[in-house]
Amino acid sequence: MPLPILPLSSADLAAGQSALERLAGGAAGATRQLAARAGSTGGQVLGALRTAASATGVNFEVLATKAAMESGFRPTAQASTSSARGLFQFIDQTWLDMVQRHGAEHGLGAEAAAIRPVGGGRLSVADPAERSRILALRDNPELSARLAGEYLKEVSDKLTPVLGRRPDAAELYMGHFLGTGGATQMLRHLGSDPGRAAAEILPAAAAANPSMFKGADGRPLTVAQFADRIRERLNKTYAELGLSPPDGAMTFQPNTPAVMGQEPGLWNSSTPVRTAHAPERAMVSALVEVFSRMGRVTIGQGARGAEEAKPNTGHGSGTALPAAVVAAMRDR
Repeated sequence: MPLPILPLSSADLAAGQSALERLAGGAAGATRQLAARAGSTGGQVLGALRTAASATGVNFEVLATKAAMESGFRPTAQASTSSARGLFQFIDQTWLDMVQRHGAEHGLGAEAAAIRPVGGGRLSVADPAERSRILALRDNPELSARLAGEYLKEVSDKLTPVLGRRPDAAELYMGHFLGTGGATQMLRHLGSDPGRAAAEILPAAAAANPSMFKGADGRPLTVAQFADRIRERLNKTYAELGLSPPDGAMTFQPNTPAVMGQEPGLWNSSTPVRTAHAPERAMVSALVEVFSRMGRVTIGQGARGAEEAKPNTGHGSGTALPAAVVAAMRDR
């Protein structure tokens, strides 16, 4: 079943690179550093982060820094100590939860509907092959970034009553790293018992991430030391990317999502058209209707997964649309 996310256009990729350069204040060294860490997939990852920032309202810098910290910009990164995978290292259950609750907003309506509770607070999918496919969607950088944006907003909402204010960047990252339940426990102990060993509070998290809970000498870190390590790690990553850590409480911009699951498809294709504005959607809808009635064109998958126009053999000889037209339809 094809992903309901179109391959990123060259404009998306170029914009992602230029956005990074602007955010880095034109620092070529920082740009090269990130490109080196991202490897051959760097352009695709940066374009995906830019698209996700627009779709979720979460700042591009925040998403980029989180991706650097979680996976080093590697879309298929797999943790050795847990089920965490992908650009933002979602574990299996968190990914299923996010797809179930937010997937329909980002073109994964069928996948969201397939996920069901199975008892004990766990989620699964009746068909094992479908479950594996849904979990494999973590390897798609745009989907991973979109759901990471939604997750960060939820973390902020849940930690706000604990702190009495919106979390700052380090507290937000703690929520992403530990989950809101774990971060809530850690933040409460930070205020009441900062000298307690952090691993005593969250032993499972400590076992999965020993380097974050132990000092260089192997001794367990206290809650206060663990919080400092989170902040130091965040600040170091921002510096490596040539960026300045944001001050104060984190806020989010209104999102402008292209809700792909609700948009028209490209000529007999289940893949929706990515359009962001109402006039564009109306134009696309009209064109889709015209060509659907003509039955002249369908969109097929090319060897590299990119879509290419080809005749619909089920409706006569057909006439392929020029590639430039198809590309223009994809651009925002």
